[in-house]
Amino acid sequence: MPPSDPSRPTDTHERDEGAERAPASGAFLPGTIHSRRFLATTVLPAVCALIVVVTVALAPGEQRAPILWSSLVAAASGFAATSIGVYGGVLVPGLLLLGIDARFVAAASLFLQVLVIPLGASAHARLGNIARHVAIPLIVGGVVGAFVGPACAAALPKESTARIVAGVIVLVGLLVLATLRFGGMAKPARLEDVSRSRIGAVGLVAGFASGVSGAGWGPIGVKCLLLLGIEPRQAIGSSLLGRVFMALSAVVGYLCSANALEAVRVEAWLLVPLFAGSLSTMVPGVFLVSRMQRERAVVLITLLSIALALPTLIRGQ
Repeated sequence: MPPSDPSRPTDTHERDEGAERAPASGAFLPGTIHSRRFLATTVLPAVCALIVVVTVALAPGEQRAPILWSSLVAAASGFAATSIGVYGGVLVPGLLLLGIDARFVAAASLFLQVLVIPLGASAHARLGNIARHVAIPLIVGGVVGAFVGPACAAALPKESTARIVAGVIVLVGLLVLATLRFGGMAKPARLEDVSRSRIGAVGLVAGFASGVSGAGWGPIGVKCLLLLGIEPRQAIGSSLLGRVFMALSAVVGYLCSANALEAVRVEAWLLVPLFAGSLSTMVPGVFLVSRMQRERAVVLITLLSIALALPTLIRGQ
């Protein structure tokens, strides 16, 4: 077989596909890649588990069970954040089921996102899953919506607000499934053909929902991006980057709203294990979404977010 001609032009589709899969920061030696993956998927979870064990050992007796269960909820939230784009949508209902104050849960969810999501976002960036065309307008809309959300949360009845957000999550999910069923999402759209103003509107609505309840950025934002025809891995990766700025804006909104956290019972013992649990599972989630088929990822994202929203929609908490 004759050797290939180095001057022969490379097929455009193959070149683009290879560039898309290449890490954003350039090529790495195989040994470096494997060592970083080992640190992120083995060493980091082990260190986080040790932090949880130490916290449980040092905590008062009545706090130990809530700390352990909260850490498991946080681990599931971290994995869901980077694999299907949902963090608060898992963390918030999980902590509410443990009887933790709803307003503390909302504020803690947003604060934790500022700390832990950058790890998942950077991992997605290395795999080329963040699209600037999507991320920039999403950030702009999300920052505005998330800053306004806490002020509205303090003025609205907690049960009504939770039901409204849950209802929107379910409605958007049903729209995604219907669109998928009737072939509207058979092929991904070209990013250049997706309106930036629509992406910004998605960020505005999802940021407001998350600012109000601590959840909604993923269940509403990612699913709306899917409806616009954006690839799941790009929708999840871009939304993770946007989530950092959205959550920071919401935290500032809570600090500026004098009565948003009035009479909130602060569960100080939970903050460290929630942080460690969330951090431990983020990188494995990134590898999962990069290997999933598009249609399967869309269905998984949608069904899980609907299932998590239904209890809140029915019971109002």
